[in-house]
Parts: sequence; structure tokens; C-alpha cells
Amino acid sequence: MVWSKTRERPKRYLISVGRDRLRKKVMDDLWRIVESEESSMADEVWDALFMHVERHKEVLDVEEPLDDAGDGRIHMDNDFNDVVANEAYDAQEKVVEEVLDAERKVERRMATSDMFRNKGDL
Repeated sequence: MVWSKTRERPKRYLISVGRDRLRKKVMDDLWRIVESEESSMADEVWDALFMHVERHKEVLDVEEPLDDAGDGRIHMDNDFNDVVANEAYDAQEKVVEEVLDAERKVERRMATSDMFRNKGDL
């Protein structure tokens, strides 16, 4: 999959609560917040991370405030063009594979049919 022609693939991190009861409670509470605010889990996780980073500004020497567009949520750069390019590329690859698979099946059927049909003519 092509991510972007101009940028590296973003870093990802999977969060699992495991068997820790406190983490399970935090995750359950976070899901309740998501449902009550009708937001996404990603938005709530980013809000929590933003608040944590804000509390530790002195460690980071952050001078510029991050843009929250006035709604309290951090808005990441919208790389809409990259996302569209990636999704279009994936969709195109899937369609091409489907077409090629269909053509291969037809060719195999025709070859098998011709093989049995021409047996008596030799």
C-alpha cells in the first residue's frame, strides 16, 4: 500500500488493557465518554494525550500552543490528498486484481474446453 509520495508512514501504537483492572476501568470510562459525547475513541484518546502533554510543558520546553480551533480538541494536519491518493490506489489495485482474476478464469476455462474439444480431431 502506498502511504504518501511526500511523507513517511505515520507511527502507530496499539493500546491494550491486558489484565490490569485500573486500565480496564479507565478504558470502560473512556468508552462511556465516547458514547455520551457521541465522539470517536480516537478523538478522546488524543484529548487525553493532549492534556497529559499540556501538564508536562515545562519538561518539553513547548513555546507554541497547539491549535485546538477553539473546541478543545487538537486537530491534526488533514492530509486529505494523501488519504484520497492512498484509498484510490488501494481501490484501483483491488479492481485490477479482480479483473485479472476473472480474465485468468475465463482463459483457463477456454483452454480446458479447447483441450477436450480438439481431442478427436488429431
